Amino acid sequence: MNWQISNLFRRRTVSITGTETESRKNRVIGLMLALAALTGVFLVEQALQPSYWVKSAVKALAFSVPVVVYAVLSRISLWETIGLRKLSGAKPLFLAMLLFLAGTMLLFLIFRAELDLAGIRQSLMQKENLTRENCLFVFGYIIICNSFLEEAFFRGFVFRLFHSKITGALISAALFSIYHIGIFITWFNPLIFLLCVSGLAGVGLFLQWLKEKYHTIAASYVVHASANISINVIGAMLIFGLLE
Repeated sequence: MNWQISNLFRRRTVSITGTETESRKNRVIGLMLALAALTGVFLVEQALQPSYWVKSAVKALAFSVPVVVYAVLSRISLWETIGLRKLSGAKPLFLAMLLFLAGTMLLFLIFRAELDLAGIRQSLMQKENLTRENCLFVFGYIIICNSFLEEAFFRGFVFRLFHSKITGALISAALFSIYHIGIFITWFNPLIFLLCVSGLAGVGLFLQWLKEKYHTIAASYVVHASANISINVIGAMLIFGLLE
């Protein structure tokens, strides 16, 4: 067992389709753990409605345990399990980051009239317990840490559980989209809600493409983080009363 734990942090050469130790049984166990983690996070979000930091701790634990268990069972490193490698040739990513920054803000301006901004502000301040004093710190955490956690889980771990890249990408994107329902389920009217769910699935597919193109979740992470910058700027403006 000591060898297995130490091996989690040892870089090894592994193909994208996995090694012989990544058996069908291990993949099934990994998928069951992933679904259990997502279900648990959703139930905590909807039933218990804890503070943001308690919810974040639950999410971090729920997203980490399946990855560690799978890495131990398959005898591969954590870095390989989540698809984290050195990022190179990343200059084109700056364009993608800029497009996500500007695109998110543009979509907000287009659909602003359809959004219940007062309701969203109330949800952020009451349900998430955000204030003017702590919101900037929380939003910084979302941009830097939460984006990475989601990329490691969805684009890295969940995608790896499937032999077919197409199947893995589709299921990863679908779960990524469904996972976010618990966050904004009360924010939008049905039409905007469906657009958000569909849009998030599309974003998930694009981020998966970036991860595969650059062979590392570092690529999808920086683009994901750039989108969260725009989203959280809007959230901060709501909390500070700059948007009505």
